[in-house]
Amino acid sequence: MSARDMNDLSKWCVIGAGPSGLTALKNLLHCNIEAECLEREDDLGGNWYFGSSTSRVFESTRLISSKSLTEFTDFPMPREWPAYPDHRQCLDYLHRYSDHFGLRNHILFQKSVAHITPLQHHHMRTGWCVELEDGTTRNYAGLIFASGHNHEPRIPDIVSNFSGPVFHSADYKSPDVPYTLKNQRVLVIGGGNSGCDIAVESSHHATSTFHSTRRSYHILPRLFMSRPSDLRGERLLKMGMPLWLRRSISRRVVARTIGLPEKHGLSYPDHNLWETHPIINDNLYERIDKGALHAVPDIARFEGDTAVFADGRHERIDVVIAATGYRLTFPKISILEPKVGHSVPELFMHFLHPEVNDIAVVGMIQPDSGQWGITDLQSQVIARMILADRRAPRAKTWLKKQRQRSSGDHSIRYIDSPRHELEVEHFSYSKRLKKLIAGMNRRLRHAPA
Repeated sequence: MSARDMNDLSKWCVIGAGPSGLTALKNLLHCNIEAECLEREDDLGGNWYFGSSTSRVFESTRLISSKSLTEFTDFPMPREWPAYPDHRQCLDYLHRYSDHFGLRNHILFQKSVAHITPLQHHHMRTGWCVELEDGTTRNYAGLIFASGHNHEPRIPDIVSNFSGPVFHSADYKSPDVPYTLKNQRVLVIGGGNSGCDIAVESSHHATSTFHSTRRSYHILPRLFMSRPSDLRGERLLKMGMPLWLRRSISRRVVARTIGLPEKHGLSYPDHNLWETHPIINDNLYERIDKGALHAVPDIARFEGDTAVFADGRHERIDVVIAATGYRLTFPKISILEPKVGHSVPELFMHFLHPEVNDIAVVGMIQPDSGQWGITDLQSQVIARMILADRRAPRAKTWLKKQRQRSSGDHSIRYIDSPRHELEVEHFSYSKRLKKLIAGMNRRLRHAPA
């Protein structure tokens, strides 16, 4: 590539056309930044494109955060929709968003990324070369990774000793796909939202369903007095209530709706509310109370088709479903490689490199509420970073100083586990993003166009 070509390089690349990629693309185009999106599937939607090879939702999936706390900042979900839309409505919403902002013409479908290498001129990086699986290459000024973090299922080693069928929740689509659960003794491993939802669904079809978790968790209802529980919690956050008081109020709400764990024969959690990712489920306790779902502790070992649990209990099992999360994977770019002893890249607020302005990540977070509005805010910051890099040295310097500060959230202590490496408290995280946007707007206002 010639020096002139290097200097003319201005287009940015967004990798992935799921919710994070769509809002990243929209915000770049909104700021008149030339951009295009590369998507491996034949249509947009990412995880919400049910039936695609990379989708992890199942037939009965619906949001666990209310639509008001999930939607993008400038595109509300339809008022007539339920408070917690299902996956079909979520995909429809993403298509409406794309159509409203004219994004489809900027998306290249069935373009899977194979390799990414830096473009060099006089020993300086001047952009990125993206090689696709079809052998073609495309050059870009910068990259935004928005391909999600649910690609590589994490399956516990212990299940290798089980003599029957084992599959990950990533492959679960219904009680009949990929394996018929009817008349089976099913063991679901994992206490996250997917594990709880699958265990409840299995309990309506299987002969017996056992749900194994390492610890007891706080379970929250979707609704309280006909209003989404997370919106009631949001009101407490906006009022500035201290954490201890919000916990106390939430405990009373749980007690008055689905009941506390001990009411259902479960041990009280060994951690405070919100120190783990929240579990939203209205039916788990009900199925336990009816004897259709059996809560069991962690697995000690498998002996053929028998599961031996930590309390010494033995149960014959026909099929195991591992709802045990995912390993974070990224293309092999040295600038994003985690440090030794870490499994996630060390980025400012999980989305900006502390020093470099030509690479960013959108959606590499696990918020305790809806995510799409937060990724919208992330993308607004990135778009302003790009503008500042091009024409506003003062704004560029200011943002660099912000990125070199601690990005940790010290308001809540999360349990030390792989599941919580990307956990963020949505309210304080969003508030910090909005401050960055406002700070950049002030400094860009007086920059040359």
